Amino acid sequence: MPTLDSLTFHDGAGTLRPRGRSSLVEAVDLVSAAIERCRAQGVQRLLVDATGLEGLPIPTLLDRFLMVEDWAAQAGGLVAVALVARPEYIHPRKFGVTVARHLGLVCDIYDSERAAQAWLLAATDVAAD
Repeated sequence: MPTLDSLTFHDGAGTLRPRGRSSLVEAVDLVSAAIERCRAQGVQRLLVDATGLEGLPIPTLLDRFLMVEDWAAQAGGLVAVALVARPEYIHPRKFGVTVARHLGLVCDIYDSERAAQAWLLAATDVAAD
């Protein structure tokens, strides 16, 4: 089961790169813990690269709603999250991202780390203005 050991901090941002076999609940809880750790340390940006996780089912719409609901509560409006996932895990209309934004979580999902990092920097620059 992946742990927060892969959470690192650099230049005021957190990066979580979990690897290994995980259930969906374990993965969601791990991201929640990383968001909470970032918030507690005053870190406003978190990049989560979930491409190294194995055994995860494709989340249902309900799964997506519940995961971003938890992440929004952990972020408390203070942490922006960029998620990197394999394309088959990304909903065609980014349902989870839409719900998350309605719940106050600044987030987005990409299949490329470069795109996720660019978005995260732009999103937090806008939030700081």
